[in-house]
Amino acid sequence: MPINCPACGKAGQTEPACQRCGCDLSRLHEIAGAAGARQLAAHRSLANGDWADALRQAEQSWRLCHSAESAQLAFLAAAAVGETACALRWRERGADAETRAS
Repeated sequence: MPINCPACGKAGQTEPACQRCGCDLSRLHEIAGAAGARQLAAHRSLANGDWADALRQAEQSWRLCHSAESAQLAFLAAAAVGETACALRWRERGADAETRAS
């Protein structure tokens, strides 16, 4: 998952060090990878009908990396378990994350 360098702001970094300033990005890539693994687990839980686990996995992913995909997964899972207010909060978070990403 590409990240933005926190030191110089260069977007789309996929290497362990920033291509522009040399900042060590390895820990941030580890965090992004962990968030991606939680997203994958949430997808699997949704596919298996385990809505509560999908929500838990998506929430964990969000805590690691505030991505639109994590919020969308949490929205779907919350809606599936009948938590309407929670689902609406996740919908708003997802829209905010998409706005920041563009």
